Amino acid sequence: MSRPPSQSGIVVPTIKTIMKPILYADIFDFPLTFEEVYQYVEVKTSHDEVRWLLNEAIEAGFIERVHGYYSLPDRTYLVDKRRKRQIASEKLWVKAKHFGYWLAALPFVRMVAVTGSLAVDNPRDGVDDIDYLIVTRAGRLWFCRALIILMVRYGHLRGTHLCPNYLITENKLAFDSIDFFTAREMIQMKLIYGTEFYRKMWQINNWVIRYFPQGKGVDPDSSYDALSSGQQFIKKLGEFVFSGFLGNLLETWLQKYQVNKHTRLASQNGYRDTLVFTADVCKGHYDGHKHKTMRAYQQRAEKYNLSLENE
Repeated sequence: MSRPPSQSGIVVPTIKTIMKPILYADIFDFPLTFEEVYQYVEVKTSHDEVRWLLNEAIEAGFIERVHGYYSLPDRTYLVDKRRKRQIASEKLWVKAKHFGYWLAALPFVRMVAVTGSLAVDNPRDGVDDIDYLIVTRAGRLWFCRALIILMVRYGHLRGTHLCPNYLITENKLAFDSIDFFTAREMIQMKLIYGTEFYRKMWQINNWVIRYFPQGKGVDPDSSYDALSSGQQFIKKLGEFVFSGFLGNLLETWLQKYQVNKHTRLASQNGYRDTLVFTADVCKGHYDGHKHKTMRAYQQRAEKYNLSLENE
């Protein structure tokens, strides 16, 4: 089979280019489908070209294809693991949506999305935390966080581990980190609630397509804003009661108390440089996940003599 003609004026992808999505996913024991490889290729290309390059990589012995999944040759056993995790994720998604809509029912919450391993249906044996990114009204982030923590504790009593580790206000939809890792997380994120703000987030962070020209999020519709009548009542009542002076007072006190507390914990545990606590951002990534992931990616790239810069 001859190579498909390339489009004029674009970077021509190579086997090395096509290897990158597979190497990155391998960090998480996650073989990729064809569409997933295509979505995370870092240059503008076509389905036919990606398919041709994947076949070339297979012939060269760089990767293998098993049951429609692409993986490194010595990692094909991960295909069975991915299938098992897919089944486990279906059960976890029921909980993620249930609690996600109740988080959305809290006053001043504008958007709820699932991030992390569940967002790509790859929970570790179905026991991973459910990671959420939450957008709140400006001036109510820390008030919302206090209510969210109550929901987290309730979920824990029910055997569900909720991890709302990234809260931002509607004033902070633009991410400070403009890089490969953040772009990938943005594409993987799955919306639960908040169509309007999800669309705004994509508009503001349109730099993501510079890293992944084929990458895209979900196509939201009104079903992502469908709270029950009881949830709508709770949300409206809470916003009515806490929209004025009382809410302002609580927000000021809660922000001061929680920022001091978590800044102290971060300093004690050596994670101060990975956390952000402001009036508009509560980013509580205590495990250094980004640095660990990119270090592992670099190690895999060096093994295959790949540059992590766009080819």
